[in-house]
Parts: sequence; structure tokens; C-alpha cells
Amino acid sequence: MACEIVIVDDDPEFATSLADVLEHEGHEVESFATPEAALERLLVMGHASLVLLDLRTPGMSPQRFRALLMSSPALRDLPIIVVSGAPEIQDVATALGTNDAFPKPVDIDRLLRAVARYCPPRGEPPRAVSWTSHHRR
Repeated sequence: MACEIVIVDDDPEFATSLADVLEHEGHEVESFATPEAALERLLVMGHASLVLLDLRTPGMSPQRFRALLMSSPALRDLPIIVVSGAPEIQDVATALGTNDAFPKPVDIDRLLRAVARYCPPRGEPPRAVSWTSHHRR
């Protein structure tokens, strides 16, 4: 069930804690403090299974980050889950067309269930899941 997950969050304590939980679940995790650093990695490697994106990081806006991913044929279908303390999380996640959104503090069990939708057991394809089908206000 190992997936390559990219975390974009400028809070090192949160990013490390989240990475530890995901690694304990068997995933490979890389954390980046800025969208630029994550984008550089994604463009060089050409793939990942999932991005967990904070809305309030220094540098590039989440809108620009999403637009640049969409402009890459290899990355345009990359699932993105917003994980943020920003009060506008639902509106921005909807506008970005992301796959899900979780306010901080994160309900880790619910987040792990969402991650599992994009990281199925080996041999099973990921389920096609739109953000709106799992959006809860």
C-alpha cells in the first residue's frame, strides 16, 4: 500500500508529525516548506501518488501551484488534498478543484481514509474520486 506522498507545509512540526503517521502506514513521504520546492521535485521525478497541500505557505500561491501541475501532462491528474488551518479552506479547495479538504487540527483517522482512496492495496487501481463527492461542510 506504499504511495509516494508529497507534503507541502511550512510548519515543520506539523509536517514531520504527519509524515511520521503516513510512514507508519507504509507510505513514502517527502515534505517541502514551499510549493516551489515541491513543484521542482514533482517536475524532476515526474510522478507522485498524492499531494497534501497547506494553503498558507510562503512563496507561490496554491492557485499557481495547481495551475502549474495542470500544465504538466504527467502531473495534471495528481490528486491533491488540502490540509490547512485557513478559514477559507473549503472555498479555496473547491476553486482549486482539489480532491478533498481537511481543516487543522486534522482528524487523522478521516485523513488516513482519504489517503487510502488514492493509495489502494497493491494490485488494485485507485478509485476515481472527485472532491465534491467527499466534500462535507
